[in-house]
Amino acid sequence: MAIFCVANRTLNKSEGVLVLCADEEEVLLDDSILGYCMVVSSIFFAITVIVYCILPELRDLQGKSIISFCLSLGLGMCILGFMKLLEYSDLNLCAVRAFFVYFFIVASFFWSNAISIQLLMNIHQPNSGQYGWKTFLCFSMYAWGCPALLTICMAIVNYHPGHHSKPGIGLNSCWFFDTRQQWYYMYSVMSILIAANIVMFLYMSVYLWRHTFSSSHVKALKYKFFMTLRLFFIMGLPWLFEMISSLLGPHGPLIFLVLVCFRRRVIKVLLKHGYLDCMSSAIERYLALGDDDEEVIQYTTDVPMDNK
Repeated sequence: MAIFCVANRTLNKSEGVLVLCADEEEVLLDDSILGYCMVVSSIFFAITVIVYCILPELRDLQGKSIISFCLSLGLGMCILGFMKLLEYSDLNLCAVRAFFVYFFIVASFFWSNAISIQLLMNIHQPNSGQYGWKTFLCFSMYAWGCPALLTICMAIVNYHPGHHSKPGIGLNSCWFFDTRQQWYYMYSVMSILIAANIVMFLYMSVYLWRHTFSSSHVKALKYKFFMTLRLFFIMGLPWLFEMISSLLGPHGPLIFLVLVCFRRRVIKVLLKHGYLDCMSSAIERYLALGDDDEEVIQYTTDVPMDNK
């Protein structure tokens, strides 16, 4: 049933009119709860960035991309969290914050796509150390440039006069006008990138299981594959649920666990630099439980055994 409201329309004279009012969307969680969850997530993203920045061994091509990924998603979550927690009076200032949120969150998806592309490159060229700053610069132009272009285009559409479908950022509220506009301008981009990641993961999984490499080489590739796959599920699935139910989950702690706590290489380097001396005995027992499959990638080649 449609809901009608009574309002005054002022042209040459005032007269009563009936206005069709849109139903308010059902809110599953209070904005303040979501806001606090986002701020907590951004703290864990910041910790992950700090860990990767202070350890030179982790600053390879994939490490730099992980830093950029966590930085973009962390900043987006932090700004969006404070937008939900703080009251606003200036829509223009609020719109600026919303455009930054859009840019950083979309950029995080482009960086997740860039990490998947790098993993695809590692299948054929496993010596990731060969990729220098020029390669990272190319990925940066892709992962930062595309979101910047999309943000500029969305701002033009948002403020260009006319009766076209506008995002509504800063016009009626801080964020998108409704879920439909979010699908047009945000979720559609995320869906394309998630679909591209799925295609690459399917290709890589088939490639890894069908081709015969040296045992150390395939162990290293599979390690990076499953680590990136876990990152994709943590990154992609919550946003798929967000698209369905408009519910944001605490990504930060989960991604911190995958990229720091459950990555043996990170734990080993932290212990080497003395950051975990207070629990060194427990860490050494943990590391002794299994081999670090990731490290062997530095000493393998991409020549399959059946080609020798």
